[in-house]
Amino acid sequence: MIKKSDIIDYINSNYSDALDNLHLYEKYILEEIIDVFNIVGENKNEHQINSEKYFIKEIISEYINNNNIFNIRKNKLYKLMKLELPEQRSPKWFEMRSNILTASSFAAALGDCHFTSRNQLIYDKINPRPYESNPITEWGVKYEEIATLFYQLITNTNVKEFGLIPHPVFPIFGASPDGICDDTGPPEFCSRMLEIKCPPKRKFTKSVPKHYWMQMQGQLEVCDLDECDFLQVKVEEYDNFTDYKNDVFNDSKPHNYSYPNIKDYDTTINGKTSDNLPKGCTISYLKEGDPPDKLSYLYPKLLLSDDLYLKWIDDHIKLGYNIIETKWWKITRYELSTVYRDKVWWNNTIEYILEFYNDYMYYKNNVAELKNLIDIENKNKNKKNKKNIITIEKEVIPEFMLCEDS
Repeated sequence: MIKKSDIIDYINSNYSDALDNLHLYEKYILEEIIDVFNIVGENKNEHQINSEKYFIKEIISEYINNNNIFNIRKNKLYKLMKLELPEQRSPKWFEMRSNILTASSFAAALGDCHFTSRNQLIYDKINPRPYESNPITEWGVKYEEIATLFYQLITNTNVKEFGLIPHPVFPIFGASPDGICDDTGPPEFCSRMLEIKCPPKRKFTKSVPKHYWMQMQGQLEVCDLDECDFLQVKVEEYDNFTDYKNDVFNDSKPHNYSYPNIKDYDTTINGKTSDNLPKGCTISYLKEGDPPDKLSYLYPKLLLSDDLYLKWIDDHIKLGYNIIETKWWKITRYELSTVYRDKVWWNNTIEYILEFYNDYMYYKNNVAELKNLIDIENKNKNKKNKKNIITIEKEVIPEFMLCEDS
């Protein structure tokens, strides 16, 4: 009996050069497979033959449909990759941010963030303060790359970085996704967005906090994509190299995490904790001309031996990097959820974005009125904020205390 894998292998082997127009060959593929696999055999009755033909036709149709979806995703990805975006923290980047509402401030603009109120956001956009890092945001900056490497490992993908992307037809809105999967991995991951959080303190949850869900909806709309993986990664630092070295993976003992779909992962010993999660090191260094509080970071590959990590550190010392510190880290937990684009919710929200932006422009053009806004803000500070909930596919997701906790 013919199997689904036989049909897919036949298409891949004989029509690899025609994948962009595969629908034009659907009839011929069906006829060829029926002939090659001798579906109309002497020992089969009419019911068997017609049923096998139906099976083959359905698999071909599914393959073509999936291939069409992949091509659509790939074209959207290539379109995004061709955009000329300003370099992060460049004068043009700051100018763009000052004139639009970004997805990361979405919840605050709609009055759904406990950390920053709507009025405070308006005031801060008109009177921007110099960016000041804090331990929470710096932790996220430091370990976001590790989270990306881990995501690429467990999904067999390659993530492309993007800067601040303006909405193509809604010029008051923009977004900066952490990354988007390219077309070299599994087809279903092509153009899937990635949003990363590495919270040092916030409790993990299997559901998606409301303000992050809103942020991802904004990002998906800006990029015209359909899904975003929300990855929360808990990273902890060892006190010293000895503790790091003693935390060893043993494939003969039970552990909390397993990855049977990743080739050779569960039998790899190097660069893993006793829980079968990655561990490694990172270098904090100071670029020439940067202030002492503006650190940059270097990362080696995952799953290296202790000796290779030590050699990597030594190599960068010899290269003359102004190294401030080396930290040994481990991933202790993660949650990976997929958020799907909600077009109905977005359409119901556009008017509130416009309302916020109109208020912002009013106060920007009437700076004297900002005092009234500040007075209102001060009166509201003592009021107790009520928790909000948002229902997503019948699942109630609670509000969390921070809108930006990396």
